[in-house]
Amino acid sequence: MPQPRPMLQKYLIADLPKADALLPFLRRIDETRWHTNFGPLATEFEHKMRDLLAAVDPYPDFGAIRLTTISTCHHALAVGLRMLHVPQGGKVLVPAVTFPSCPLAVQEAGGEAILGDVDPDTWTLTPQTARSIAEKNKLSAVMPVAIYGVPLPIEAWDEFQRDTGIPVIIDAAAAIERQIIPQLALVAHSLHATKPFGAGEGGFLVSRSQDIIDRVRIYSNFGTLDRISVFDGSNTKMSEYHAAVGVAQFERWQAIKQKRHEQLSLYKKHLEPLASSLSLQPGLDQAVTSALMLRLNKPVAAEVIAAGPTVAIAFHKMYLPPLYRHPYFANLSVANQKGYVIARNAPLETKAAHMPHSETMFVHIVGVPFHPFLEEEDIGYVTTSLQRLLAA
Repeated sequence: MPQPRPMLQKYLIADLPKADALLPFLRRIDETRWHTNFGPLATEFEHKMRDLLAAVDPYPDFGAIRLTTISTCHHALAVGLRMLHVPQGGKVLVPAVTFPSCPLAVQEAGGEAILGDVDPDTWTLTPQTARSIAEKNKLSAVMPVAIYGVPLPIEAWDEFQRDTGIPVIIDAAAAIERQIIPQLALVAHSLHATKPFGAGEGGFLVSRSQDIIDRVRIYSNFGTLDRISVFDGSNTKMSEYHAAVGVAQFERWQAIKQKRHEQLSLYKKHLEPLASSLSLQPGLDQAVTSALMLRLNKPVAAEVIAAGPTVAIAFHKMYLPPLYRHPYFANLSVANQKGYVIARNAPLETKAAHMPHSETMFVHIVGVPFHPFLEEEDIGYVTTSLQRLLAA
């Protein structure tokens, strides 16, 4: 076994402000004695983030961008579904290849997830597939995912919502500033420590509807206004401590983006000798790279991942296998690109055969370490090791 390379033992490492950078904000908390419940730091974070998103907004005629902080992106999804009035037992379409948070958020909102097959070219649930499924099945909402931080096309999703009347909430967890805010659909973002714009934990929900954001804020504070319950609610507020990290991150954001861009360029350079064996995620240049996933030409992803310890590299399978292969989600229905649904009690083999593109991702996609602490020597070692493994 080669000499262990510490920066390659994890495929993601958080890049958060140092303690000294946080101290001024922590002292502000000491001074105000305001620790949660929409405090001044959470408010400042919201203003800064709204300005950041507005600065890259190509559609200001759609209306102003509105947002509110939430305790996690998962809760932003769950609360967002409640704001879209998903009924108890309502069917919500989510991609089969995504993080478990998506169907869990549907469950938390009282709905039932249907897992849709992904597109082979974009690795995402597309509006075209959603239309086909909606034509044959009653859907209460759709939750497309900006997978691995690559943003989704909003025009097609707004058109889908406009034509079908089915509301859309986009899980754009790692696509802060890259995901254009739609006219109609909601967008949930993550501030988890491993995301490019991390705050340790947290999230926020974005909309062009002030009414929706106002209702989210009430819901996230137990459904109360002035301590009077006005409707259903929960406790999903973002604390001042996480907001402090988030505000501090704004000072680092340009440098964070630049570092990740440089590392992606280095990976591209070192992967050139493997051009005949693999390809990068489609649309990656539109993202602030969150996770670097490669599509191998041969279906040997599992073998590469299993060989990782022999070369001391944390190859990985983020968001894979498809969710219907997870024991907890084995009872969910699945739908192919033509809109046909396989019932929840069907055997796994039947569901897998019904989902060809998700299955292709399962056996062809492998992730490599990608975080700001890699040096070019590390990246070169990863790519040469991968080349040897594929040759073997």
